[in-house]
Amino acid sequence: MPVPAELTDELILPPPTYRRPEPLTIADWFNQPLVLLAIAVTSIVVVGLWFSLAVASPFLSFQYARVNDGSVASSIVAAAGMSPAIVPAPGDYRLRAAPSLSPVQIDRILQSYGSPATGTGEIWYRLGVEYNIDPAYALAFFIHESGAATNPNWAGFKPDGSTTHNVGNIICAGYPTCYGRFRDYPNWEAGIADWYRLIDVEYIRGRGLQTVAEVIPIYAPSIENDVQGYINVVTRLVDQWRTGNIP
Repeated sequence: MPVPAELTDELILPPPTYRRPEPLTIADWFNQPLVLLAIAVTSIVVVGLWFSLAVASPFLSFQYARVNDGSVASSIVAAAGMSPAIVPAPGDYRLRAAPSLSPVQIDRILQSYGSPATGTGEIWYRLGVEYNIDPAYALAFFIHESGAATNPNWAGFKPDGSTTHNVGNIICAGYPTCYGRFRDYPNWEAGIADWYRLIDVEYIRGRGLQTVAEVIPIYAPSIENDVQGYINVVTRLVDQWRTGNIP
């Protein structure tokens, strides 16, 4: 039906006041509750998967540990003191090597000698990792020098029954505390740490020496020592332990 002319002005509608929705931006998407929930759930799943894989993989080291029954475990287990790292090939006596003994095995060896240092296995292991020197060598030096602090002729014994804690019979050479010719340490950790430092700084890095056969002739010169006998004792003990022959 035609609209009378006099009413047309009243029927003219005002221009629309609504706006066409604009496309959501990336920031808008991330502010959506459902999107945020999906991101949170995905993150939890990813973290859970990463953790489960990390525990079963050597994320602390790319080397693997071999336990006594021949099975392979990650070096994370070795770091926890449950198994040693993979052992070098027979005849390889380079001091720079991953630990071939666990803290528990070190303590078993010390206990077999009746050593007063029993219970320090974790210290030998931790410092070996820190200096990148197989603690089997440190332990073998200690045994050769003093019978693991049980040899009655060891120069580290004091009249009051205490010891110098000098695991390598290191000559005083300007050290602040000494007993006779040798360094005197307040505890086993200090003595063990100084042995590692000496080998690392003065022999490996300072002189470029890498093996037991290169270090011992200078460490224990022939004027006072049977050099070849010393080498033989250290390498024999290391071979024995690396093949699983541990008390």
